Amino acid sequence: MTALHGGDLLVDLLLAHGVDTVFGLPGGQTAAMYDAIDRRPARIRHIGVRDERSAAYAADAYARLSGKVGVCDATAGPGSAKLPSGLGEALNSSIPVLAIVSELPTATEARRYRGATSQGMDQAGLLAPVTKWVATVRRQHDLAPLVRRAFREATTGRPGPVALIFPQDVLDESSPGGAPSTDPHAARFGTFPALRSLPDPADVSVVADLIAGAHRPLLVLGGGALASGVADLVVPLAEAVGAGVATTFSGKGCVDEAHPLAVGLLSTMGTTSAAGAADDADLLVLVGSKAGSGTTLGWALPRPGQSVAQIDVDPAELGRDFAVDALVHADARAALAALLAEVSRDGWTGQDTSAWRARLTEVRREWATRRDTERASEAAPITPPRVIGELQKVLGPDDLVVADASLASGWVGAYLEQSEVGRRQLFPRGLAGLGWAVPAALGAAVARPDARVFALMGDGALGYTVGELAALAQHRLNVTLVVLNNSSYGWIRWYRRIAFQRGWEEDDFVPTDYSAVGSAYGFAAERVEKAGDLSGALARVADDPRPGLLEVVSSVWDTPVEGHRRALAEGTSGDYGS
Repeated sequence: MTALHGGDLLVDLLLAHGVDTVFGLPGGQTAAMYDAIDRRPARIRHIGVRDERSAAYAADAYARLSGKVGVCDATAGPGSAKLPSGLGEALNSSIPVLAIVSELPTATEARRYRGATSQGMDQAGLLAPVTKWVATVRRQHDLAPLVRRAFREATTGRPGPVALIFPQDVLDESSPGGAPSTDPHAARFGTFPALRSLPDPADVSVVADLIAGAHRPLLVLGGGALASGVADLVVPLAEAVGAGVATTFSGKGCVDEAHPLAVGLLSTMGTTSAAGAADDADLLVLVGSKAGSGTTLGWALPRPGQSVAQIDVDPAELGRDFAVDALVHADARAALAALLAEVSRDGWTGQDTSAWRARLTEVRREWATRRDTERASEAAPITPPRVIGELQKVLGPDDLVVADASLASGWVGAYLEQSEVGRRQLFPRGLAGLGWAVPAALGAAVARPDARVFALMGDGALGYTVGELAALAQHRLNVTLVVLNNSSYGWIRWYRRIAFQRGWEEDDFVPTDYSAVGSAYGFAAERVEKAGDLSGALARVADDPRPGLLEVVSSVWDTPVEGHRRALAEGTSGDYGS
């Protein structure tokens, strides 16, 4: 029997916490961990990527869909230096990710302070701002307790990423003590939320009283609500009190968007129905939402005279950015269950919301008319809403859609209606950095191998991670990439036009045939220039057993950002983000 080493101890601890997949890129310092994984092929696998940023992005998407901690690895120095983009996204999106980072051998690492050492850098200092917690495991004796704490930090309270740094000798050294003792709660802390905090009944009563006095209540559900699993409570609560329901990007999936009370995505890139409902509401009930600049429509909400109730598992979020009339510190599901019980008890009565329901029907109809008109466009170059319209037609109930940052998120979030509850659409709203969609699609496909995964991005975003096409092909994943090719960074071009009154008609990139790039990687790939050809091409690349890539030659002057459209139409200067 092969003697155990530190890598074995680490992998056995990962297995105890329910980890079955690690995303990463090998380095000499992590060889012992890879050796341990290789000797446990039936229990854990390693998914190789081409860039460490992609490993963190893939682990993030995997966590969102599996409900487990996503795990990625990176080697010392240049490997760890690429992790902050992915870990920062996970931190701001409240997604539990464990980054396993190797370090130079203990003796060599100590010499770093005396002079330059190859690959030597302050990795803990680098990763601290983009994680909830980071620690260096300097002795095998500390390995088990620090791994246990890492999982607890990642999955309790507000979930988020953590990092463990392992000097090479700690992983390489033999382990005479054998496997670590079993933690009876390990599996629990490998999922999130690992623990649920219950609300104070008095706080719930205050929210119920606010709802009782409201004529136009609106629930706004964020990523914390979706992660907590509130979907079965939302419609009963909304129908009981006559509330409209909006979601943030990260909250999409909390409600069937075809429901008469659902108004869609509340964001500067959202639906006009959600914006109209939020403007008209006299009470906003924020559930598991950071209430950032996008959700508040550029800090226009709450407006004067609007009451606000806020529910969040993170006490620091409650009333952080503006005064609230009621606050509940609790797990979102636990809080909504308590609130539903409160408004369902004998003697509780609310206001007549029939006029509000009629208003919700009106704003829903206005948005649906505009959306469907845009999705039927025959314009050339092809418009992004037409692409979303074709995607809507082919999606099945189990299919997943991953959107890249910038305008791609807006096109999917606002124009692609989700009628199934649960997480079916994924967005990078933490840092909103370009290049998320391809590696996130990889992580999504690994988490849900029986689902079809569609990823929408611009050509600018694809340029960040085009090398990961090799990883998708290598692992034979059921992913179809839809690339909007307009030879530009669309958001930047729009902002330059409305802020500086110049067209910038020249291309930002050299003309590129991305279908040829996809073919070179072994994808089923096609290029489409006419709207009428979209349907057939999308079906062919999606149905092919190989990964697919559909390149759409698309227009430049389309945007889901309502403020940008308005500024251009009125000839006024617009803000960057709204």
